[in-house]
This record gives sequence, structure tokens and C-alpha cells, in this order.
Amino acid sequence: MGFECRRHWKCLVWAALATIVALVLAGLARGGTGFAQWYAVHLFPFFPNTLGRLLSLFPFSVYEFLLYALVLGGIVSLAALLFCLIWRRSKVKRGLFFFFRLLLWAVPAVFLMLTLTCSINYGRTPFGEAAGYELRDSSPEELKQLCESLSAEARAYAAQIPTDETGGLSLAGADLKAGTKAAMSRLGETYPSLAGYYPNPKAVAFSWGMSHLRLTGIFSPFTVEANYNRDIPDYEIPYTTCHELAHLKGWIREDEAGFIAYLACRESGDPVLQYSGTLNALSYAMNALYSAGRTEEYARIYNSLPQQAKIDYRTSNAYWKQFETKVAEVSNALNDSYLKANDQSDGVQSYGRMVDLLLAEQRSR
Repeated sequence: MGFECRRHWKCLVWAALATIVALVLAGLARGGTGFAQWYAVHLFPFFPNTLGRLLSLFPFSVYEFLLYALVLGGIVSLAALLFCLIWRRSKVKRGLFFFFRLLLWAVPAVFLMLTLTCSINYGRTPFGEAAGYELRDSSPEELKQLCESLSAEARAYAAQIPTDETGGLSLAGADLKAGTKAAMSRLGETYPSLAGYYPNPKAVAFSWGMSHLRLTGIFSPFTVEANYNRDIPDYEIPYTTCHELAHLKGWIREDEAGFIAYLACRESGDPVLQYSGTLNALSYAMNALYSAGRTEEYARIYNSLPQQAKIDYRTSNAYWKQFETKVAEVSNALNDSYLKANDQSDGVQSYGRMVDLLLAEQRSR
């Protein structure tokens, strides 16, 4: 009995220490002391360079299979508990005690790891500020010019890309892993915060499930992996992959990761990546133009797009239409709450702030 109590107290001490450390670090990151920026530059790289490098050796998403193992373990535990309740009631107390100890070890560990690999980086110096961009309110005229510039780039890239039987972008035969890593490394020559080692991006085997959650990609803070949905339309995949790779450099905010992905694709020198990045950036800018009430200009610019781009946009709309379900609504609500909890006060609407970065970068040229 005494031994069991000692084990119980060890769990409590661990839970208390891990939770306190995580809370203190999160407080420092949000305190405006510069701690988050120092951490992002000097300490965070340890994770992609060690854990990320090790798990990069596996050709599959370790994070995905850990989730499967967690679900399977939960089912087995529930079955064992029901078995004890019916046939071995004397062992129920021992089983509950074991489960309680497991939670005391696991939950604080998850919280601490999430803090170390993700939450602290929300407090780092914003990418636009670090890059020296002028972020300010922009006129509808500037937004229109941005859309026209991106549509012109799309026309240039569309003439160079391979297409499938529908006429849209085809990634058949493309080395996505090498191409996206090379693009991010190349961008690191301009932006030092993006330089260094990149683990391999990984396609999720059960991508159909991701689509139901309306997820194109996911960064795993527990295995430090960049995962992407392999079922989405081809034109979305290179941009999404670069987006998730940006998270591996500690750029956790969605608007910043999206902007970095656009820059990486544009500067890659690969027409496939350039086309993917431009079409995704253009969709953000065009949505903002439409929301600004410039519907006639929106229609004019859209009609000027090359046929490949229109096909890819229509394919994307049709693909995501089939996943407009209650599950998607719940996923969106959870994502919204998570973003707000990490000081992205606009929630899901904060994705629209990527347009401000695109406009700022346009002014800097």
C-alpha cells in the first residue's frame, strides 16, 4: 500500500511541476518581454533538429498512427473496464487507479509539449515586422492592384504546368517532398528564420477523414511533423505542404505560415509550386476584394484568369462542397476557439490577415 502511495505522489508531483512550468513559459511568452522571440530563435530549433529529424526517417505520419493507437487504447481500456464491472469487480478499483495515474502522467506531458513546440511561438515577433514590411490599412484600389498582379502571375505560370484529363494542374510524377523542402530552404537564404534543416513532409493515409474536418494539412506539435491531406485538389497540395513546413520553423500563426508558403512557392523557380502558391494567394485576395464590395472588378479579374485556373477553382469548390457537414462545423468551431485561446483574437477570420501581408509585400517591391 505504501509503495502504491509513493507512486501516486510521484504522479502528482510530476503533474504539478509540468503544469507550472508550462504555465510560466506561456506567461513569459505573452508578457511582452522578448522571451518568445529569444525562445523561437535559440531553443525551438532543437525540436525539428532532433525529434523532427528522427521521425522524418519514417515514410508515414507517426502522429497519425499515434492517434490511431490512442483511439485503440481507449477502446481496449473501456472494454477491460466493462469486463471487470461484469466479471471481475474486485479489480475495478485497481484498474481505475491505474487509469488515474496514467492521466496524471500523460495530460501534463501533452500540455508541456504543446507549450514548448507551439504555444510559446505565438508570442514571437510577427513575420511582417521581422521582415520590415509596412503593415497598414490599404485602399480598395491597392487590393484591386494586388488581385491583378496575382492573376497576371497565374497566367504566366499556367502556361508552364502539366495538366490532367480535366485541364487542371497535375502532380503526377512530381517530387513534392524534395520540391517543397528545396523551396523553403531557398527562401531561408532571404529570411534567416526559415533557414536550416526541414523534416520530410508526410501525406496522411486517412486523408478522407481530414477532408471531413475541412483540414488541408496539420502540424503535429507532439512529433514535430508537417502533414498534408493527399486527397485535396492537386493545386492546393504544394502550397499546403509549404504552409505546414513553415510551422516547423516556429511560425505558428496561420496567416504568417500561409504568407510564407506563398513566398516559398513563388521564389522556388518551379512553375508547379509557383502556380500553386499564386492561386492560393489569389483566392485570399479575391475573397477580400469581393467582401469589399468590388464585385464588378472581382468578376472582371476572375474572367481574365487562364482556363487551367478556372478549372482548378471549380474542382476545389466541388470537392469541398461534399464535406459541408455538421462534423466540419464542429471542427471549424474548435479551431476557432483554439486560435482565440492563443491570442489570435479574430479567430478563424484571422486567416484574412494574410491579405495584409500580401499587400505589404507588394508595397515593398
